[in-house]
Amino acid sequence: MIKQRSLLRGVMAWGLILCFSAIFSSCNQRSTKPTNSDKPELSGVYYLIRHAEKDRSNSSNKDPELIQKGLERSQRWAQYFDSIPLSGVYSTAYRRTLQTALPTATNKALSPIIYQANALLDDSFYVNAQSGHWLIVGHSDTTPYWANALLKTDSLSDIPDSINSRLYRIDLRFESPQFTISNIE
Repeated sequence: MIKQRSLLRGVMAWGLILCFSAIFSSCNQRSTKPTNSDKPELSGVYYLIRHAEKDRSNSSNKDPELIQKGLERSQRWAQYFDSIPLSGVYSTAYRRTLQTALPTATNKALSPIIYQANALLDDSFYVNAQSGHWLIVGHSDTTPYWANALLKTDSLSDIPDSINSRLYRIDLRFESPQFTISNIE
């Protein structure tokens, strides 16, 4: 009887040791929070623009619409992108960015994909926009910020408040990114 208890304790002890080893081993194998290096490489062409001219008559209005000049510019953007095979259009949820994006999106039979101004390059972006041609409509500070992020640099600064015609074109299909800045009047 004593030998059976001793044997049972030995088996139980080894069982516990194996359980703890399995638990400890699986904890060590858990992946850490993904970093940018865990994300796939982007290989698309990205067109980043700032929203068109907005209504500045009420400085307390944080979500103004476009003025007539801005509406006209959004139509010119649609003409500019007419021959470009866009896969999608990203826009923040602000009226001015949506009003800038909608003519292009409508011409391409696309629905704008809404993104948070501070969170464009999230997991869904890496899945959806990994390749193809993409228009990203943002703001004077976020447009160069996201261009810097795509280029993995910090060389671009905010767009001056008076400029609504700037276009950043970033082509990541090659080993070295191709980058141009244009003004489309």
